[in-house]
Amino acid sequence: MKRTRKIQTSEPSLADRLTSQFIEALEKDWAEHGASVIEAVREKAPAKYAELIARLAPAEPHIISGQGDFRDCQSQSDIAINLLKQVGLPDGAATPSMIEQAVEAQLLLLETLERIAKGN
Repeated sequence: MKRTRKIQTSEPSLADRLTSQFIEALEKDWAEHGASVIEAVREKAPAKYAELIARLAPAEPHIISGQGDFRDCQSQSDIAINLLKQVGLPDGAATPSMIEQAVEAQLLLLETLERIAKGN
């Protein structure tokens, strides 16, 4: 029994054409209505809005070197100083008391997260 060979053509398949047409229509619709749709979802279905954000946000956000970068932190105090900078404290302005309080806040946050993770 002879097998027939499929002839490859340079034309896109029907599925490829439909996909392309759909994406073009979606792009046009998005350009015209995207912002208003986002606003409507946020107002009418906040849970869906949050779900959409969670789906689109990267699992591991890209950390840009500089503020928010904890790679160079060697201690809880270094993390505390970095966190204080993130909320507006200028470089070099952290006092020992501020650092101590920020470390205590970190530890409290960790305890709370552990409790949440255990289902309590």
